[in-house]
Amino acid sequence: MSSPGAAEKAGSVSAADERLTDQRYPGTSRLTARPQFLEVYERGRRVGSSSFILFGLPNEVGHCRLGVTVTRKIGGAVVRNKIKRRLREVFRKHRHDLGPALDLVVNAKHPIKDRSTAELEAEFLRRFTALAGRFEG
Repeated sequence: MSSPGAAEKAGSVSAADERLTDQRYPGTSRLTARPQFLEVYERGRRVGSSSFILFGLPNEVGHCRLGVTVTRKIGGAVVRNKIKRRLREVFRKHRHDLGPALDLVVNAKHPIKDRSTAELEAEFLRRFTALAGRFEG
C-alpha cells in the first residue's frame, strides 16, 4: 500500500537530486596535488588582504577550482580545519558565480581566526574580483 503523496515524491526526486548536486563541492572543484599548488604559486598572480593571500591562475577546465593552505602558525588542527571548512563553504556558495575560470589557492594569515564567516565571504569576493580584473586587462 502506498501513501497518497508517494507519486508526487517519486516525480520530484530528480529535481531534488539536481538541486543537491548543484550545491555540492565536488572533487572537480578542488586543487589537491602539490604540483597544482606550485603551478598557481609560480605562474599565477596574487592579491592580499588582512586575513589571507589569494593566488590565481587561469585554467582550461572551464570553472574555478580551490585549494586552501593553513599553517601550524595559525593554530592547532582543530582551528586549521575549521578555517579550511569555512573558506571552502564560501567558495561552494559562490562557485557558479565566479568567473573567469581560475585555479585559486588561499593562504591563510593569522588574523583569519578572528573573522566571522560573513566577513570572510565579503573579503573573499572582493579579493576574487580584484584578482579576476588582473587577468582581464
